[in-house]
Amino acid sequence: MATITIEATPATLDLPTEPPPSSPSPTNSTASTSPPTNNSQLPAEDATNGQKKKKKKKTKKSSRPKGDKPPAEDDEPRPLVLCISRNKHWRYISSYHGPWLQLPIELLESLLTLNLDPATLQAEPRPPSMPPPQQHTFSRMRDRGYASLSDHSPPDSPRRTFSPISYPPLPAPPPGKPIPPPIDPGVFRSVTTIRRLIDEASELALRASSGMSAAALGSMRGGGTNSHNSPWALAQSLGMNPLGETGGGRNIAMSAMRIHRLRALAVQKLAAAYRADEIASSVMVMQGGSVFEDIAERVLKVDPNDADAKYVHFFHEKIPSRQLAESTTTHVLDELIEAFPQRLELFRTRGIVRTFRDEYSLAVKDFTYALKEARTLRKARSLHRAGTLISQNGKGKGDKRKKEGKKKLNGQAPPNGTSDPDGYGDPSEAETLLLHPSVLPDAPEPIEPQLLFLRGAAYLQNAIFLIEEKILKLEGIRKRISQEGAAELRLCYIQNGRYGGVEIGNPDGPLGRADGPKLQAYREVLADESFREQIGGLLKKSVRDHERFLAHFDALETPAPPLSDDDIVERAAYAFLLAEALRPGAHGTPPPPPDTVALFTTYHPLLVESHFSILLCHLMLGDFPTLLLAFVRTATVVDGLEGYPVFLPPRSMAQAEFIETLERLAGGWRLGVQPHARARRGAASSNGKLAIEAPPPPTPILAPTPEPGDLDPLAPSTSSSSVAQFPPSRRETPSPPPAPHGIDLAESLDCARIMLAPVVMRQRGRAEQTALEKLSGTKGKKPLPINIPLHGPRVEIILAWLAAVWLVELEGAA
Repeated sequence: MATITIEATPATLDLPTEPPPSSPSPTNSTASTSPPTNNSQLPAEDATNGQKKKKKKKTKKSSRPKGDKPPAEDDEPRPLVLCISRNKHWRYISSYHGPWLQLPIELLESLLTLNLDPATLQAEPRPPSMPPPQQHTFSRMRDRGYASLSDHSPPDSPRRTFSPISYPPLPAPPPGKPIPPPIDPGVFRSVTTIRRLIDEASELALRASSGMSAAALGSMRGGGTNSHNSPWALAQSLGMNPLGETGGGRNIAMSAMRIHRLRALAVQKLAAAYRADEIASSVMVMQGGSVFEDIAERVLKVDPNDADAKYVHFFHEKIPSRQLAESTTTHVLDELIEAFPQRLELFRTRGIVRTFRDEYSLAVKDFTYALKEARTLRKARSLHRAGTLISQNGKGKGDKRKKEGKKKLNGQAPPNGTSDPDGYGDPSEAETLLLHPSVLPDAPEPIEPQLLFLRGAAYLQNAIFLIEEKILKLEGIRKRISQEGAAELRLCYIQNGRYGGVEIGNPDGPLGRADGPKLQAYREVLADESFREQIGGLLKKSVRDHERFLAHFDALETPAPPLSDDDIVERAAYAFLLAEALRPGAHGTPPPPPDTVALFTTYHPLLVESHFSILLCHLMLGDFPTLLLAFVRTATVVDGLEGYPVFLPPRSMAQAEFIETLERLAGGWRLGVQPHARARRGAASSNGKLAIEAPPPPTPILAPTPEPGDLDPLAPSTSSSSVAQFPPSRRETPSPPPAPHGIDLAESLDCARIMLAPVVMRQRGRAEQTALEKLSGTKGKKPLPINIPLHGPRVEIILAWLAAVWLVELEGAA
């Protein structure tokens, strides 16, 4: 860098305080990467003017006045803004990580075939599985699928010792019911298609940027350890080049039109991948580095009307980090929808963008329209397929085919073997496996359940947004977003608010005492009858859509043990410990499972997020009896989920928010941590045992009026095991008259205390452990704060809503 400053032209000497060129801009600009091109003209002037330039530089430094202030204004450091592509801001990206990003495409397609085969999970004696390596210890049951990932020794390696491992048997399906696939076929097909499309697009983009032929590029990728399998790679490794290419590229430069065609073809494949699933495609594109950064922009420079390039550039455009709402408009998507109204994926993308911009009513409109059209197309395809089958079977040639099929073989074996039911024996003796509806051609497209999930999430986020608007208006604070992108305005850190926001650790509750001015002001605003009905309607719609989303994924379940319905306290404690151990970033170990049901559910990356979003809705609705049972059920379902070897366990933000809300209530609500009624009755009993009694069956939530396009006779049945369903309690006791909003406050308070009891015990255990560490002088490891929600501080908003609306009423029923 010293030679560059010495040989600089005199024009650059007027700015002696300019920062050196070694600090690149964080916006990944390519303009600062070409200093060598300017240095080629400097040696001619170097011999004659070298000393002059040195003298000028010294005199300028020495003659500059010390009190000269104007140049210092230009030297003030400007705030650096990190710019990243728009697709990196998409929600639920962390739910789609997994080995599918690196597995060979052939292996991924083989796994897809096995996933669609009902015989894959047929109840057969399994061969003994290999145990985990001895150098690793996995105490959690969920880690059994990842125990051998880091050991690549062959099966006959002497480093391993084989011993059979007994796994719980797979629950048998009911008679006449098919076995559900391990992973949802729709999302499995989508990620397989996305892998193939993006891999091909990556190869095309690399050829366009390097000018290499397909044969040369294939030889480079086939080199290394597998070079002996490729004659082309072997010849190049020996210094021979059959085609006469030099430098690893082409001996004839590619024309500009050919380069443009390669990039346009790559953009077409990228657009097809984003249309299949934009979340999974965003994850896959991020794995490809910078090969796709400006490919769509280059295509648009040649052809500004390329629709695929516009769609891809919308995802790849660089915007300031965590400022998607301020840096994104729907103008491009509006133009694409106007030109291609039949592409429902464009409505999905525009709806997602509108949720970022807090335009929830417009987002719901987009999701509803796309969902209605997708169902209409599915019904049309089903009718067309049924009509085709009827026309094929009604041509009058059935008798001839039957006679030809009953030819005598005169003692010869059939061509397909003796096990072929068409050759010998009674066809009824052949064991036929039923196909699951999700595998059949009439199954919904992957966009249908995804639209249901997105619309349910939009309803929940709309309710939280409306509550936050009321709170900020009450506090007299305007929500601002700084240049650094810190959009999280947490209500517990309000400094200049009128009432101070949500409190942490106050035993009277998140908003203080019931007769305090803060709680009274919050209740006057949030507990308004019309506003309360509006929020309740949005939450019920969210529960409805999430339950319809979960109904697409079937489950197998073992029969419930005899006393499972009465052991609600123990099951709730186990559910919390299990959910806490399985949440993102947790390192705890769940306790041994009690005598509960075994559950196997078809995996989907958004399944965990949907379950805990339903729990958040029940919590905000104040329906604690339903919340208690749904929480126990959700913990059992999440513990049985397994997406390996395609997906890794998801990082659910709704799960982190729900657990954090329970911990905040346990640490800041005195009435909620008192012993529940079952514990008090158990303590007063003579034998000292807990008189455990299950709560009465919850009152069903009245679903709102279905919107246009919601009623679908071909939709999956909502009787799936993945949706929380519970038998009635064994004891039928008359319940007290309900509250004005249809909720039994006494029973709700008791169920809330049952849920918070294990949270309190956990917090006390941590406090005792911390005290022992202080006494002994040892410092424990600080856990990383990775459980903070990435898309807004919703925990404080939920706590403010609960304190202003429900906790006051529960305290009145105590």
